[in-house]
Amino acid sequence: MSIFGRINAIFESRANAAMDGFEDPKASLDYSLCRLEETRAQISRGLIEVSAAKNRLAAQRSQLAATLQKSDEQAQAAVKAGRDDLARLALERKQEATARQAGLDTNISSLEQQAETLKQSQANLDHKIATFRSKKEELKAIYDSSRAQLQMREAVSGVSVDLTDVGNTIRRAEARIREMQSRADAIEGLVSEGVLVDVLEPDSDDIDRELSQMNRKQAVEDELARLKAGNEN
Repeated sequence: MSIFGRINAIFESRANAAMDGFEDPKASLDYSLCRLEETRAQISRGLIEVSAAKNRLAAQRSQLAATLQKSDEQAQAAVKAGRDDLARLALERKQEATARQAGLDTNISSLEQQAETLKQSQANLDHKIATFRSKKEELKAIYDSSRAQLQMREAVSGVSVDLTDVGNTIRRAEARIREMQSRADAIEGLVSEGVLVDVLEPDSDDIDRELSQMNRKQAVEDELARLKAGNEN
């Protein structure tokens, strides 16, 4: 395949995909049924026209039959009267009418065949329309069910995505909290070590903080001893 052929194939495939995306199957089924019914209407009109033409030719044949009988009677009368010339003229007209009658019979037979063909086509099309109408409703029901299932699955899929986002948000929040706690512990340790100055005690140094810590420990020991002495009494 040439490069231009490949490009054309790509564009055609994309166009078909776009049409598939926009096409409504239910509308397409209704349109197809409408086209079948239009075709049936055309066949019915054609059958009416053929029948009308056959009736007109049948009327002409009846007139020719009357002409044949009249010409035959005229020829017999002319012979009795000794007018061979008139008899020849009547017989010539009879032959012309006979030839025309044969042509009409051929055309009438052809129209009858056409009418039968149209009737058969109409019957076949009626069966196809009935079958298609039943199949159309079946396909519509399946399409509605499939679309409902798709919408449900899309909805469920959307909920799953939301839950995933919520889980990610929780994990990010927990990680952020742990990070903040670690920073707070680190700052507290650095303050205790005197690396950082506590803004609440800007004038204290490491010795003051050590003495303060010793005092707190001693206060704890004194309180513990007092509790023990109270229990012994």
